[in-house]
Amino acid sequence: MWRRMQYRFLFCLIFCTSVVVVTAQIRCVAVPGKTVIAKNETVQLQFVIEGTTQVDEFTAPSFRNFEQLSGLDQTNGWTWINGVLSEYVSYSVTLRPKIKGRLPIASAVVKVKGKVITSAPVVITVTDEGTNTSTTITEERPDYYLLPGENIKEKISKNLFIKATIDKQSCYVGEPVLATFKLFTRLDSESKIVKRPSLNGFSVIDLEEPEAGIFSKEMFNGKLYNCYLIRKVQLFPLQAGMLRIEPVEVENIVRFIKTTTRSSKETATWLDAMMEKMQEAELSREQLIEEKLLLQSEELNVRVIELPEKNKPEWFTGAVGRFSIEAGLLNNTIAANDNATLRITIKGNGNIPMITAPVVGWHAGIDSFDAKMQEEIVKTTSPISGTKTFDIPFSVATTGIQEIPPVRFSFFDEKTRSYQTISTKPLQLNVTAAVKRKLPEQAYTASAKGTIPVWGWVAGGGSVILLTAGLLFFVQRKKSTEAKVTAVITETVEPKPVKTVAEYLHPAVAVKESLHQKQYYTLLIEAVQGFLTDRLQLNEQIVSNAILTDALKQRGWNDLAAQFLQIMNECEMLVFSGVEVSDAKDQLLISSIELMKETDRRMN
Repeated sequence: MWRRMQYRFLFCLIFCTSVVVVTAQIRCVAVPGKTVIAKNETVQLQFVIEGTTQVDEFTAPSFRNFEQLSGLDQTNGWTWINGVLSEYVSYSVTLRPKIKGRLPIASAVVKVKGKVITSAPVVITVTDEGTNTSTTITEERPDYYLLPGENIKEKISKNLFIKATIDKQSCYVGEPVLATFKLFTRLDSESKIVKRPSLNGFSVIDLEEPEAGIFSKEMFNGKLYNCYLIRKVQLFPLQAGMLRIEPVEVENIVRFIKTTTRSSKETATWLDAMMEKMQEAELSREQLIEEKLLLQSEELNVRVIELPEKNKPEWFTGAVGRFSIEAGLLNNTIAANDNATLRITIKGNGNIPMITAPVVGWHAGIDSFDAKMQEEIVKTTSPISGTKTFDIPFSVATTGIQEIPPVRFSFFDEKTRSYQTISTKPLQLNVTAAVKRKLPEQAYTASAKGTIPVWGWVAGGGSVILLTAGLLFFVQRKKSTEAKVTAVITETVEPKPVKTVAEYLHPAVAVKESLHQKQYYTLLIEAVQGFLTDRLQLNEQIVSNAILTDALKQRGWNDLAAQFLQIMNECEMLVFSGVEVSDAKDQLLISSIELMKETDRRMN
């Protein structure tokens, strides 16, 4: 095992200026420079051990189907990503295949701090020889030395640069565009991203994030470079016109060793000469040169074309790519007025994140609610592929066999430059007679085990309060009329019945476990607002969250005002966004009960 290359091609991607040092999980990753090569080509295989800078023992796999052209070159370094410092050790080897076919390479075995870990095996596919059989990638001379007469700025520009590429110069609105930003280096450099590319006018999906210490070998203008991924994204244009992708900016510190004479070994064993010199004596300050510069990628432009209006289907909502559609019922039999669920699944590749729920042509007598969406995206390919599922709750009042109409979905196929419309088959739902529900009062009575739900206690507490208030009123009324002997007949006015906390909450509780989550939060908002409106004796026609908050504060109940606003904000967030919180339903119900109970207590 060779331990040269201790400082070779040191590079770090720094995304934030703040530093957070963490203890990363140690793992070993095998990274081939290419997975498909010709028989006459070479490939570099890198084993990266992340989370450490010291390895007790490294055992490379047997390269029996390959000719090993180099020893194992070891590199120690670290990467700074999103403010997190991650250390690594890597071992690189250059291989040339002996035969064609799918050639497996077994796992490397690493011992770190007494623990043994392994890398995943890899497979290199070797095809027929290419046309240029004389081209063989050999080990390039590392450019650490600044030789007499060499210009430092010119040398840096030839050996350190950023390449930004897109896979197409023009496209339709919604058509995916792949953008890649890479840094190429043959120098001892440290690099920090100071400005990420601006992607205004696009919907953006990040495909790959830079990994600690992992780089590939790429040829450019006849030279072999270490290539580091800065960003790789799938872009979906949102509007027509010429859209601009601004440059990425990277700040670099480059270091050279200044020499006074040209080594006689520079054409053959330049690396060995450098290592020998470093072993002979420490370098003086005059021999070390450090240069700081700012690199910028080229500006990219994409011409985006409006989708054609001709033959555009009425069901088209902006999907671009190639897709299929399926539909089914989660339950084939329901009782009248109960909720059923229609599940629509769209699969394919293209602008999946921009796909909205298809419009269903419901028959009369069917009430539908907002769709619940789930998305699974595969980011290893371009364009991205995946599945988008829409669950649409609906209810039917009429009994018998009800037909759910076909669901149509239209998309634009950029390959054929034409619109396509696909549809599902009609479905049948068996609707039985409605099930008799318990009365509201029964929902809050004690169970057979003698337990009472929390809102039952609230109802009981409210009744006790009302009874006590009635007794006090009766006693005072009696005192005021004790002096009067003659009976006076007056007109009696029936008092407005006072609803209990449980009665306000009953509509929300009734749908709490249904599939239609937004309906539950909407009813919970109405319950709390209605309760406070009645208790504070406000005008029902002009009530708002602000008015209710001010009314609570005027009574000196600032804590209840804050609690009310928090409940309203959380409920509204869950109604108007796609966010779902597993324990939100129960927690918001408990908070609402506590608010209403405390209000009743202070009112009396």
